[in-house]
Amino acid sequence: MAVIAAATMGIWFYRRRLSEQENWKFLTVLSAFTIVYLAVYKVLLAFSPAYEFVIWNELPLYPCNIVALLTLPATLLHGRAGRLLKAFCFYAGIVFTPVAMTMPVTGFGDVPLLSVNAIGFYGFHGLLLVLSISFGTLKVYRPAFRDIPGVLLVLMLLALPVHGVCMLLRATVYPEANYFYTYGLAGNPILEGLKGLIPIPLVYQLPLLLVMAALCAIITLLFRGVRNLAARRNQNGACRSDAKETYLS
Repeated sequence: MAVIAAATMGIWFYRRRLSEQENWKFLTVLSAFTIVYLAVYKVLLAFSPAYEFVIWNELPLYPCNIVALLTLPATLLHGRAGRLLKAFCFYAGIVFTPVAMTMPVTGFGDVPLLSVNAIGFYGFHGLLLVLSISFGTLKVYRPAFRDIPGVLLVLMLLALPVHGVCMLLRATVYPEANYFYTYGLAGNPILEGLKGLIPIPLVYQLPLLLVMAALCAIITLLFRGVRNLAARRNQNGACRSDAKETYLS
């Protein structure tokens, strides 16, 4: 987390004065690199003796995988579609990646720091978190409350077909398919608790939309607060500069 914070601050510090167009190009390259990192990590994971690799369990259909794949079209598209994708990648990336890193699934907890499992899993999620935050800090996307309903809608529209893939895989080649964790996740107290209340696959996750909406609102308030603080500091700095010039004159 310290490395992620340092990388995010470093990118912001060195690129904050550049134009939106230049930062847009930078994020496009970073998005492509993150996707390549994910692909290489999956390939190396297939040869790792410390991990039980099953191809049907490694399709890029987990939430963070989907966010990573969408970051590239999000940087390339403009207009309403581009803004919606940017909003989804920004909010979903900031919410999903810390959850994945702090509550890792089987095979990625208690692993050596320099193992393929650790470098791949935590490196990928760290990259994605830096990328998602940078959408907002580099002014390519400005967080807004009006975008939150669209983010929730995209999330639901993604969950439905992914759950369909899970049902298909469970009925054919892989009975344990559980992308988006629509069938629950052993060891996760939140998902286990919700499934106990609503014992229906996918449907039990509906209350999480309210949690997602609340987190998106908090993120928006934080970014607005930081932006307003920076604007006031710049304004005060300009006022002091003008006052100094007047005094010298």
